[in-house]
Amino acid sequence: MSPLKFVYSWYRNTLRKPKLRWWIVGGTLLYVLNPFDVLPDVFPVVGQIDDAVVVTILATEMSQILLDGKKTRKLNKQGKPESLSA
Repeated sequence: MSPLKFVYSWYRNTLRKPKLRWWIVGGTLLYVLNPFDVLPDVFPVVGQIDDAVVVTILATEMSQILLDGKKTRKLNKQGKPESLSA
């Protein structure tokens, strides 16, 4: 597994753990707001690319978590089992 895939997989799996989720969200926001990052923001356009990628991944994963939660609540109201694992 490439290092990039490993980091993405770790990030995604950690976001799905409720106890750690807000630490990851806070760390992501700190990374985006911090001037010291992988590609410094002083480089026009290129400096914002890593921030945009991180924010996009965070937004995508959080929206998926919210959609899964909504689906689970809907199934629970209908009296179906809680598990949605595929």
